[in-house]
Amino acid sequence: MLGALSVAPMNSILHEGSVYIGSQTRISTRNSGSNLDERIEEMDMGYKKVVGNLAANLAVTTMNAKARYFHRIGVSGKGHLKIYDKLEGVPQHKIFHPGKSYPVMVRHSNSLSADDDARIDARGAALRILSDEPSSHPPIIDLTLKTGKAFYARTLGDFATWLVCGLAAREEMVKLAPHVREAVWTSLRNGDSYAELHYHSNICRLMRFQNGQEMYVKFKLRPHDTSITEDTGKVEPTGILPPETGAIPRDEKDTRPLLFLADDFQKRVNSPGGVRYVFQVQLQPVPDDESTRDAALDCTKPWDEKEFPYIDVGEINITENLSREESEKLEFNPYLRSHELDVVPANSITQSASIDHGRSLIYEICQHVRNRQPLPESWRNLVQQSNVKVDLSCCPMAAAAASSAAALPEKEPLLKKVTLTRTRSQIFSGLFTQPFLQTALPHMVVGLAIYAPLNLVLYLNNVKNLPLHWLLPLFWILSGFMAALACVAAKWVFVGKKKAGETVPIWSKRVLMDSTWQAIRTVIGDFFMDMTSGSFWFVLWMKLMGADIDMDRAGYVDSMGALLNPEMVKIESGGCVGREALLLGHIYEGEGMVKFGEIKIGEDGFVGSRAVVMPGVEVESEANLGALSLAMKGEIVRSR
Repeated sequence: MLGALSVAPMNSILHEGSVYIGSQTRISTRNSGSNLDERIEEMDMGYKKVVGNLAANLAVTTMNAKARYFHRIGVSGKGHLKIYDKLEGVPQHKIFHPGKSYPVMVRHSNSLSADDDARIDARGAALRILSDEPSSHPPIIDLTLKTGKAFYARTLGDFATWLVCGLAAREEMVKLAPHVREAVWTSLRNGDSYAELHYHSNICRLMRFQNGQEMYVKFKLRPHDTSITEDTGKVEPTGILPPETGAIPRDEKDTRPLLFLADDFQKRVNSPGGVRYVFQVQLQPVPDDESTRDAALDCTKPWDEKEFPYIDVGEINITENLSREESEKLEFNPYLRSHELDVVPANSITQSASIDHGRSLIYEICQHVRNRQPLPESWRNLVQQSNVKVDLSCCPMAAAAASSAAALPEKEPLLKKVTLTRTRSQIFSGLFTQPFLQTALPHMVVGLAIYAPLNLVLYLNNVKNLPLHWLLPLFWILSGFMAALACVAAKWVFVGKKKAGETVPIWSKRVLMDSTWQAIRTVIGDFFMDMTSGSFWFVLWMKLMGADIDMDRAGYVDSMGALLNPEMVKIESGGCVGREALLLGHIYEGEGMVKFGEIKIGEDGFVGSRAVVMPGVEVESEANLGALSLAMKGEIVRSR
């Protein structure tokens, strides 16, 4: 027995005596109008707990210190990244494309030492690459790099454990993992200049190239002067691990100023030629199996440079210093992402990718707390559900409803009487005018469409003596196409073109005309056009009525339900809409109003049979909204 409205997967077998009810389709959605954060939604409960506790602990420290937890003070400059005209070993990429040039910002800092640059510490270089658009220059990506080829924690769980453990416990940990001890010591540097150190990203990103290939990538900044080696400023281990503070005090004989690294960087930037770095990438094909992928993402172990060498992709030239105030305002977001340069997702605390996925959320929460900015509801809930008590009164909750209420005029009452009461003319229209328009007019349109083909057939039969049974198929096809064109004309005459976000009263003439056209479309669909669904002609018919469809590689639409509001439908190359799916470009929003919203189906996106898609939904490229599924208003259907 196959249950009613059930959907079975392809190639499945229902054995004798078995019962199957339901659907195995699964989708990932996110409501674009809500306060949910997709990073939190993807986490399992254990992952959320660790992220919440870490965010709460660091938020408390941030509020008390009124500054960053790590890399507290820094020195910054701006300049340009020029991609080389020829790149060897790097496939064609939209961002790192030969010859391109981007504005950049660099912020150098110490990991823990905020008052003395002579203390031996890990040194950092945060790099922001901005768009080459001449007007706005939005950031493309923020990279956080540091000295040393590896990090001391593989997962976010390891990082949390490291923070709460004392020195003795950490030493016991590294005895079981000697490579972690090496990662800690090789990160420390006792250099004379920020500009003479090598900086590594440690953590992988996912690069997608124009040929469709995907590779893991690590980034590196090295001085332009090739004589400056990786070992510059290297610190020899003096024990199992450095002291408890993570930063070794300066030598008593060291007489350099407290902030000599910052002073040196600013002087170099002001000098002719500024500060120059070479921007490098290290690429590795994404492994096929999960365990090998997780090993490749392990940031405690650097990749073999013989197998995966660093490739020079461009030069960075820093020619202008930022003021201290400008430097303090810089906020780097590790979660800046694009299709071409993406973050590797994680849903479990045991995955290597969890450290990058989780830290991006923690960084943003702490930045909002430090700047006393409103916290989204999902972030606030995450922090308040932790084991740490945090006073978030300094950061009110970001609420769209509150801001919209505040925008109301003072004299406008907050409560309105909602009614769907109709006037006498509206009642008369509903009883007589609308039924006439929705029954008689559609058949009159079909009759007019039939008239010319019918005359042609009768003429050929009577005058040319052609057999009628051969002429009837011709009549049927011609009259069908004439009716389809009449439907297109009726769409633009009765309805026109609506805009996303537009609202109209439910008893208005515009809605009456829309319902009349819907009746015409239904009759003509039953008469002829239903049989063309799933073909190129059906897609063309949609486009003539206002749908935005990429015709270079036209999609597949097998549903008259996609034509309820054709101008609200956008289908990119290869998009598919299954049998009897409903694309509702309008919704009743209360107070007697109808609101319209765009529905977008991305490249190779799929909407299954009898699925229902509400206004404002976006089905991302290669995403799948399964059969019988429902995408609510404003949701984004993501690919897994």
